[in-house]
Amino acid sequence: MSLRLCRSEQVKNPYYVGFLGIHVYSVQEMAYVIYHYPLLVMDRLVDERLLDFLREELNLGFLALKLENWKKSGEDPDEMLVLLLQESDYYSQGEIAEYKQTLAAYRKQKPEEMKKLCADAVFGMRQYGKAARLYREILEESGETQADRMFTARVWNNLGACYGRMFLFGKAYDAFEKAYNRSGSRECLRSLYWIEKLDSRIVLGERFRAAVTEAEKADWDAAFLGAQEQAGQSELVKQVEDWFREGTADGEKAAAELIETWKSEYRAMV
Repeated sequence: MSLRLCRSEQVKNPYYVGFLGIHVYSVQEMAYVIYHYPLLVMDRLVDERLLDFLREELNLGFLALKLENWKKSGEDPDEMLVLLLQESDYYSQGEIAEYKQTLAAYRKQKPEEMKKLCADAVFGMRQYGKAARLYREILEESGETQADRMFTARVWNNLGACYGRMFLFGKAYDAFEKAYNRSGSRECLRSLYWIEKLDSRIVLGERFRAAVTEAEKADWDAAFLGAQEQAGQSELVKQVEDWFREGTADGEKAAAELIETWKSEYRAMV
């Protein structure tokens, strides 16, 4: 996968952005990544690999030297990102000023909150395995106090969401249970209720079952049924069903290729 944006340079070895799973071919494309994913480039983008890419592939040795000197100086690392945005000539001064404010706001967060924001961003990109690792690191590093319980509950809840999307329902149940024990959140209770429906091996504990009101049960059942019906109406699902129903060699081949694509996407998630 590659990002194509204002591309003019003749690049033999594009720069691979691991957290996005894409290659970039120009300083404009690099600026796009920096601008749209600030949490994931802060403190980690400018390294020898990037400097080599600027020197050897983009013929931007002077920019690489400026970044290298700034990095050695130990001064504000955010200025290196701003410098890359400015050199790209892709964003206006107003947009760059807003970006600097965004970075400043992130810098005011506690380290554990910053890490959670990074994990949330990775989750938003459907890289659930990577997000789960970050959430687990937060839980391992934090010494939970009464004041931290709501924060920890949010982390457990998001970890449960990661496991659920990876079809690890047993782990998801345990994570949502820990989140519910700390927060009493109805959303956590709903997740526990739905997991029982998704995995017949899991039985909702009596404590949780008693906590569900009749009105909630009716609403959650209706929402679950609606989601099932919507999934069944997916054009891709219908197409696969048609392919196998017809039983032709071409149809089976196309269906097998689609399933392999889904497997590849799932492997990228975990």
